[in-house]
Amino acid sequence: MKTRTRDIVILLAGLVVLTAVALGGYAAVRARAEGSGATQVLAPVPKVTPAPSGTAEPHFERWTVGVAQRPLTVYRRADTSSPVLTKLPMQTAADYPMVVLVDSVKTLDDHVWYRVWVPIRPNETRGWVREGQLALYSTAARIVIDLSERTLSVYRRGALVKEFRVAVGKPGLATPTGSYYITQKLRPPNPDGVYGVLQLGTSAFQPKLNDWPDGGQVGIHGTNEPWLVGKAVSHGCVRMKNKDVKVVSRLVPTGSPVEIVK
Repeated sequence: MKTRTRDIVILLAGLVVLTAVALGGYAAVRARAEGSGATQVLAPVPKVTPAPSGTAEPHFERWTVGVAQRPLTVYRRADTSSPVLTKLPMQTAADYPMVVLVDSVKTLDDHVWYRVWVPIRPNETRGWVREGQLALYSTAARIVIDLSERTLSVYRRGALVKEFRVAVGKPGLATPTGSYYITQKLRPPNPDGVYGVLQLGTSAFQPKLNDWPDGGQVGIHGTNEPWLVGKAVSHGCVRMKNKDVKVVSRLVPTGSPVEIVK
């Protein structure tokens, strides 16, 4: 498939997928929060609007996000005879659409393969998914979390938009550094609870918390202890003031990259 034709197909498919995901974004789901069976609510996915067809390429970095259209088979190499790295369902454990962040693309024997970041251990795992399993859209937003400064910065179209103070992992349970992405957005059942009004899941895992709920997944979430923001107090998650995490969610679509640095 020619590059221009594939780009147009990607943009059209992305619009269809994003519309469907956004419409279903408020559906109630069953999920466990802090060991309870309380009902959580999916947060809406911000709509990404691509540039009109035929316009000049923008001079800022964009990333491609894939939404699972069927259960995903992720291979270690771009070859269906290579070992399977993992298999991912169409939804997360919270019934949120499964998304992956595309790292690179290549064509082999007339088949397009996507190298994608996947939300499994060990951190920063990547594998190959063959075309036909994903619907694609693009994002120009990214998050940079600086652990030493205890800040979360949002960039859109290459420019810094907002910077927020955050709490990070405490000694012994540090927030892991590396390259990740936003996997899902959930509204906790109790907005006055430890996760605040909103949870943004990431593809990162705290290495020492294998038996933690959700496998020790690192989240960016609100808090009921805003006075601790700016300190190293969490089990690896990134805590924000409730008003701030809502702003981040509006600015950053699901699937956008998250860079965590020291």
